[in-house]
Amino acid sequence: MSRMKAFMTAYLGREALVRVYLSQYLEDVHLIRLDVFLKSRGRWSYEKGELLLIYEYMPNGSLDRQLFPKEKPGRVLGWRTRYSIVTDIAAGLHYVHHEHEHMVLHRDIKASNILLDAAFRGRLGDFGLARIVVGLDKNSYTDVGVAGTWGFIAPEYSVSHKATRKTDVYAFGVLLLEIVTGRRALCKFQGTFQLLVDWVWRLHREGKLLDAVDNGVASSSSSSSTEEFDADDAIRLLLLGLACSNPNPSDRPSMMEVVQVVARSAAPPDVPLVKPAFVWPPVGGVEVDSTGSDVDASLCEWDQEETSSSSDALAVRVQ
Repeated sequence: MSRMKAFMTAYLGREALVRVYLSQYLEDVHLIRLDVFLKSRGRWSYEKGELLLIYEYMPNGSLDRQLFPKEKPGRVLGWRTRYSIVTDIAAGLHYVHHEHEHMVLHRDIKASNILLDAAFRGRLGDFGLARIVVGLDKNSYTDVGVAGTWGFIAPEYSVSHKATRKTDVYAFGVLLLEIVTGRRALCKFQGTFQLLVDWVWRLHREGKLLDAVDNGVASSSSSSSTEEFDADDAIRLLLLGLACSNPNPSDRPSMMEVVQVVARSAAPPDVPLVKPAFVWPPVGGVEVDSTGSDVDASLCEWDQEETSSSSDALAVRVQ
């Protein structure tokens, strides 16, 4: 369930509109399904100052909770489970980028937005910041600010405020490194805070890439043959994570290429030993700009009154 305070009624109503529309617009097994939303007389409803969106139940909670538990975990995610989750996330992001009629940019890919079902399969969720890209070139969405979470935001997005497939790929790369290392995007190393990407890249330069793997993976793998650790696959994912989080968007793979690498149908990418410097304006090109349009522009039949409040809410199942 997603609970949003209604102190910013217009903004939250618009965010809810995005989530509800995309829950019906996007149909893929790797995405979270919205089961119920509150509706009354065709208007969004605010019960006691809150807007409630009810999603399908995910018994194992968020990936963030599994990777970074506040208390001692009862179960450490094994290697095969982690690889499977990466496969699921890659497939879901490939779907929204390449398989649907209109490209969708998620803009907030992170561990807390990945939910796990009873079998620990990953589902991509929380499309509140997502945008459907329509327009002449259909390659980007330009906003007045920057959406997303610090540590997952691509450097060119911070400069241009232009979201593209490659900005989503950057966030996916950081998330991939979190899954393999068991460390957060911004973490403390030897007494100082450092970006996870920089730490992994340093180990790559020193020829110690496998040292980045979460220590808990080996211990959980030793107690279960189904979770047996694979060093070659670990290197595959670490190199892929670095390639996706390359500072320069033209050097990042597409989600089509990512899916092939994860499926082992393509070789791991070649990653330079030294992290490249961010170059702006870009050398080698970047996805062409277009006059992006968010989901509101696509919903002419849903007028602004649908963001107003109502006291007598009725739960309606999304068809």
